Amino acid sequence: MNRKPKKYILFTGEAHDKVKFEFTTKQIEIFITLWNLGCPINKIVQRLCTSQVSAALIAMVLEMSGRIKQRIGGLLGEQKVVS
Repeated sequence: MNRKPKKYILFTGEAHDKVKFEFTTKQIEIFITLWNLGCPINKIVQRLCTSQVSAALIAMVLEMSGRIKQRIGGLLGEQKVVS
């Protein structure tokens, strides 16, 4: 008897209701600008009034489509050490 493996479907359930999948072209332009300036993801999240998960998804999609490049610090952006 062949049993189908159980599946885990991403972004389902109450915990994922806050994840946005739709943004304006202006929001994407702002994201790209801030990303290229090295802004940390938490600053981008604040500017776009979205969640870190949504911002990470934007970064993934834009990187996959070649609209942004990987950067030093990744999602965290440039980290300045203050002593």
